[in-house]
Amino acid sequence: MRLLKQRSLSRRTMLRGAVGGTSFVMGLPLLEAMLDRHGEAHADGAALPVRIVTWMTANGVLLDKFEPSTVGASWSLSEQLAPLQSVKPYVNVCTGFKNRGAEGQAVGGHVEGVTAFTGYPYAYSNGGAAFEPGGPSLDQIIADRVADETPVRSLQVGISKANLFSGMGGLGIGISFRGEPGAITALPPVDSPAQVWQSLFGIFPGPGAVDNDRIVRAMMLDAVKAQADTLRGKLGANDQMRVDAHLQGVAELNQKISALAPPCVMPDEPTLTNSEPVGAELIGPVNRAMAELIAYALHCDITRVVSVQFLGLAGETPYTEIGLSATKHLLSHDAQYNVQAREQLHQSVVYEMERFAEFCETLHQSDERNGTNLLDSTICYWSSDLSVGWLHSLNRQPVILVGSGRGHLKNPGVHVQAIANDPDDPNGEETAEMPSAGNISDIALTVLQAFGPITSFGGGSSEASGPLSELMA
Repeated sequence: MRLLKQRSLSRRTMLRGAVGGTSFVMGLPLLEAMLDRHGEAHADGAALPVRIVTWMTANGVLLDKFEPSTVGASWSLSEQLAPLQSVKPYVNVCTGFKNRGAEGQAVGGHVEGVTAFTGYPYAYSNGGAAFEPGGPSLDQIIADRVADETPVRSLQVGISKANLFSGMGGLGIGISFRGEPGAITALPPVDSPAQVWQSLFGIFPGPGAVDNDRIVRAMMLDAVKAQADTLRGKLGANDQMRVDAHLQGVAELNQKISALAPPCVMPDEPTLTNSEPVGAELIGPVNRAMAELIAYALHCDITRVVSVQFLGLAGETPYTEIGLSATKHLLSHDAQYNVQAREQLHQSVVYEMERFAEFCETLHQSDERNGTNLLDSTICYWSSDLSVGWLHSLNRQPVILVGSGRGHLKNPGVHVQAIANDPDDPNGEETAEMPSAGNISDIALTVLQAFGPITSFGGGSSEASGPLSELMA
């Protein structure tokens, strides 16, 4: 029997085109022709990609409804974690850890919790009126390692525009920080799906452009069809079907984004933003569109590093999609003694977890090959900016890890608890504190080691002491 020679295609192959003299690229999914004979590495010997997504909500949770009641491998989802049921095998939960990023400093609330993404104590600026990250964030440490591998170094995305701390230094801008201690640049999130689309495809019409964004996207799709037809002739039948399905998926995503974003004439530079004001934001539709865009970017190896700020620090926007008129920030303070506010706060946390679960499910449904999906190659690192809102506490600041990072984390996942909570006072209503132990930075270091021999994370009082073997496969 004669063996057919395996077709070979560079892992960097992309479809390229131009609209109005401006060039752009469109990524491709992982094809058989890009892999070695065993399908375990790229044809050039490079390892298959591992991806990272950091995700932050704000204003905390209710620990008695959030923390699972059992630890180890036999844990069950709590009320507030229940939306993650469909991806539970990929979920590892960390509770009871202490965020040491504010030790020795007066805790003012919210900004201190962002140190869970940097591992450094925060610094002051503007005479103590603003807060700065002490070092680079988890995602940017990874971006520094893989920057040469992808067209887009990293992607910063926002869902809600609400952010009470937006003018109070770098820690109020987002959760992604690049550079070295003492020279850190905060990378702001982009909250428009249309603008994220453009950043992924690399097309920005210049001065005098009159095409609105949806027309430009349609023209881009048309421009790559001829090259796609040529590429098909070099591929096997399975790869041909994957390319066709990919182009169809991008076209459908274009239609969804067009329905979200009204026509927008672009003068000197793009002005593509969500026009709804804070308080009337289309959080659900924006979250779904961003999830699909991020899945596309990871699937096609356009980037391997993404951060998502779901709600800015102390963000004052109500979740009107579930019938709430009060903001989560307000509810997180009123809920200490108000039963109705506490129930609405619970509903708000569940709503946020539903949106995070929706994102994770989008990655889970993104087929790579050989029965794997994006959660098999990605680690999603979720946290809030504190544990309990009315305390502004960093004790027991929770972390959720979703995805295995190509077998780095345990699957099925486990519940790792640094120290048990007080069963009589789980939210610190009587003692104004909750038991905490260990170091939240150790969780981040565990994640970092999926990307190579990284031995440290953070600095000062919050520097990691070592990875958590309980989380590692």
